[in-house]
Amino acid sequence: MIHRPRSWMAGVVLALGGLVLAAAAVGDEGPLDETVRAAIAEALQDEYQGEAIYARVLKDHGEIRPFSKVVHAEQRHSRFLEVLLTGRGLVVPENRWAHGDVPSYASAKDACVAAVDFEVRNVALYDRLLAVGSLPDDVRRAFEQNRAASLEHHKPAFERCAGGVGAPGRGATASGRGGRGCSHHGGGHHGCGHHGCGSGGCGGCRGGCSGGGGR
Repeated sequence: MIHRPRSWMAGVVLALGGLVLAAAAVGDEGPLDETVRAAIAEALQDEYQGEAIYARVLKDHGEIRPFSKVVHAEQRHSRFLEVLLTGRGLVVPENRWAHGDVPSYASAKDACVAAVDFEVRNVALYDRLLAVGSLPDDVRRAFEQNRAASLEHHKPAFERCAGGVGAPGRGATASGRGGRGCSHHGGGHHGCGHHGCGSGGCGGCRGGCSGGGGR
C-alpha cells in the first residue's frame, strides 16, 4: 500500500470539490432544447435586422437621433442573446443581415414612422417567444430586458421623431432641428431643465429629450 501525505489527500479532495462546484455552476444555466435555441436564433435575427435597418438610415441621412442611439442598443440586445449561446458552448448563428438587403427611406421622418412599426413587431415577437414553455431563467431575463427596452425606450423615441419632434443634442435630429436650447439644468439625461429652452419654452423639448431610446 502506498501511503500518501495527508496534505496530498486534502488537495485531491479540494480539487474534486472544485470540479463538482464548477459543474454545478455551469449546470445552473440549464441546457437549451431545440425549441429554446430556435427562439434565441429568431430573436437574434430580428435584432440583427433592426441594427442593419437603423445603420442604413444613418448612412443615408447622417448621424441623427434617435437612430444614432438605438443602433448601439440593438447591438447590446444582440450581445445579450449571443451570450446565452456562447456561455453554453453553442455556436452563434450567422447574421443574415450583415450584408442583407434592408429598406431605405426618402426622409428621416419616413424612417422614424417605419421604425415605430418595427419596434411594435419586435415587442410582439418577444411576447410570443416568452410564451414558449420552460425557458431557462437567463433566457427569460434576456427576452424580457430586450422587450422592455423596445417598448419603453425605442418605440417612444421613434414615435416622437415620427411626430416631427427631434431629440436635442449635438448635430442634427430626425426632424431636422439642431436641438439647441435644451441642454441645461434640471433634466438629467433628458436635458429639459429650467434654463436654455429657447423662446418656445420646454413644451417641444419634452417631446424629444429622451436621449434616443437607450437603456
